[in-house]
Amino acid sequence: MGFKTRHAGIVAAVYGVFGILWILFSDWFTFVIFGVSEDFIYYSVIKGLLFVLISTLIIFVLFIALKRQFQEEIDVKEDQLDAQEDFAKSFRNERSVLFKTIETSPVPALLHTEDMRIIAMSDSLKQLSGYDLEEVPTMRAWIEKAYPEHAKRLYEDAMKLYDIEGTVDHGTERLRAKDGSIFHLHWHSAFVGHNEYGLRLMLSTGIDITERKTREKELTHISYHDDLTGLYNRRYYEEILKRYEPLENIGIVLADINGLKLVNDVFGHTYGDELLKYFADALRETFPMTSTICRLGGDEFIILMESYDEEDIKTIEKAIKEKIHKDDEDIIPSAALGHAKRQGDEPLRNTFIRAENMLYKDKLHEYNKQSGTIIQNLTHTMFKKTDECEGHIKRLNTLADALSKALDIPYEYERELRQLIELHDIGKISIDTYLFEKEGALSKEEKAEIEQHTEIGYRIANALPRLKNVAYSILTHHENVDGSGYPFGLSGKDIPYTSRLFRVIDSYENMTKEKHYRPKPLSKQKALEELKRKKDKYYDADIVDAFVDVISDHKA
Repeated sequence: MGFKTRHAGIVAAVYGVFGILWILFSDWFTFVIFGVSEDFIYYSVIKGLLFVLISTLIIFVLFIALKRQFQEEIDVKEDQLDAQEDFAKSFRNERSVLFKTIETSPVPALLHTEDMRIIAMSDSLKQLSGYDLEEVPTMRAWIEKAYPEHAKRLYEDAMKLYDIEGTVDHGTERLRAKDGSIFHLHWHSAFVGHNEYGLRLMLSTGIDITERKTREKELTHISYHDDLTGLYNRRYYEEILKRYEPLENIGIVLADINGLKLVNDVFGHTYGDELLKYFADALRETFPMTSTICRLGGDEFIILMESYDEEDIKTIEKAIKEKIHKDDEDIIPSAALGHAKRQGDEPLRNTFIRAENMLYKDKLHEYNKQSGTIIQNLTHTMFKKTDECEGHIKRLNTLADALSKALDIPYEYERELRQLIELHDIGKISIDTYLFEKEGALSKEEKAEIEQHTEIGYRIANALPRLKNVAYSILTHHENVDGSGYPFGLSGKDIPYTSRLFRVIDSYENMTKEKHYRPKPLSKQKALEELKRKKDKYYDADIVDAFVDVISDHKA
């Protein structure tokens, strides 16, 4: 409208100026040319016609000129409109591509405007979170639903986003999905332009590091926890000790299992591991939840208590010992404990030493109390599970009496021989009972398994301080003087004296008594002849000679 009015004004102005000039000067011009004449009216008509023709021509020329200019301006405007339409089309295409890119992105992403409206959300984020744009149309709604624990802080941070020009690293936050699942996303935001209304656009993308966090957590757990018991390990103890160092009312409790080595030797390490797990559970169930329980290694455990009370500790220790004492077992393990409270500002290592001293005293007390019972239970188990019997032991002791007098055996050897008689086959309690009941000859593999009883017996005896002196004799009581025995193939005087004594009386006793695999025993005379025949091969010659003499004169 403004364009047409302007040009119409130009035409009117030109026409008006020309008309005024014609009126003012046309009569004068006629008078000058023709003077006063009777034909004035004629000339006036001519003058009028000329005016119309000239003015028409002028207007025509003006319109032609104005049309050309107007068309040029129209062409410019049309070019501008075409450019604007192309831009709008390009903008729509770019927006469509951007939305499509965001929606199909495998990376969780949000596109939002500075009025905090979310205008695009990636399908991967929808699947991960369980929310869609209808449920979270704004950044406030998204933050409140996905990050309820830190919604206020994160919303305040989000409001500051729209002033940035570059990229912002938000760090890692825990996202709570609609179904309650937890994911760890590391978020970045960047300014990506303006929308059609001029509002700033922000693109926020998240990297899902949940799997990495899970692996880190697992590695941390493995690093700080004992594989077998699930308790904290020595590494964690050494690190956590720094945190406990400033505390005043702190106490240390040390605990371990008496007889674990014996359990491992008799029943195997699998059973021993089960006992360790049982003991760890007992500690967990008995000590307060505020305590830190660590397995230092083997059967050694330490408990750090932030709030230490002497009477409470005594009650706890009593409960622990009752839990570990299982009367239905062949070997009854026991727990030893020691405790100490920090005195003043002493280093915790000093508190540890005092607790350790108490532990050792308790171990000695428990051992003295339990060792007799353990040996008695072992012997009972041997009679129950193997081919050994009390009658066999009694007959061996009778034979040992006679041999001791004949050889005038020193007291220490005689005492060791009596122990060997009682416990020589103690290792058989770990052998399959089937082998002691089998009719007929044993296979090569079965014989090899039976022969292991000397080594097992050695480990059992070696685990009990009261039996350490007889352990080696138990190990070697099947050695032969010619080196053909087991387990080492020792010969002559390399075989302990007690073992050589026992080898003779045990062979004689076995030959003269019924066995399930040899129903008919040898007579006394034939058994003695067998001993003489194999002296210097299986048996010590001096011991055989003395034994034959004393038994020949003996009524047994």
